[in-house]
Amino acid sequence: MTRSILAPILALALAAPASAREAGPILDYRAAATRDAPAASSAADRDRVARALAEDAPPALRRELGAAFVVLGSAPGAFTAAGARERVHLVQETAPVAIDPFPKGAAPVLVAIGPAGPARFFRLPTDAQYRRLAAARDLDGDGRAEVLLEASVMNMGELATGLAVLRLDPAAGTALPVQTVANVATDSCDGRRGKRTGAVVTADGAGRLAARPYPLACR
Repeated sequence: MTRSILAPILALALAAPASAREAGPILDYRAAATRDAPAASSAADRDRVARALAEDAPPALRRELGAAFVVLGSAPGAFTAAGARERVHLVQETAPVAIDPFPKGAAPVLVAIGPAGPARFFRLPTDAQYRRLAAARDLDGDGRAEVLLEASVMNMGELATGLAVLRLDPAAGTALPVQTVANVATDSCDGRRGKRTGAVVTADGAGRLAARPYPLACR
């Protein structure tokens, strides 16, 4: 059964939902609009998250994120139960810096907010800070969307971007990575022998992501 719950905010900036079972890429990093787009969230999204933190979050979580927390992207979908009408937000204490290989900060949190009932909070592992929420798709066909998060790191003059696929566990209140896809985009164009690549990210029938890289011009 096909479900339509995608809002790919990297290339398509919260465009119409689409199913992982449909043909076509989930994300296309050949496009500069995908590689360079900022995290897509609005002032209204931040207001909703702030209200959810104030009303529903444990005090310890509010203290960890602080009052100056950032929302690094949002997407609609069903996250806590099949058929739910929710919106998920990536929330961090601060925005990450690509040149920092060992980021320090509170663990990122995914906040799922529906039209009724309390918000749900899903703690992510503490060993990563993400640049933006890239997309939300029901990759495994269970009626609940997985969340695709993007992270970038600068190493030896090359900016490398990867994706992490996270599955929300409503019972445990956690979101654990189930797949990582490295080097969906690379850029070393400022070097003497610079090059750039961008991958087309698709999902197979088993719900696994695959990335096919393409060489791109530096200028």
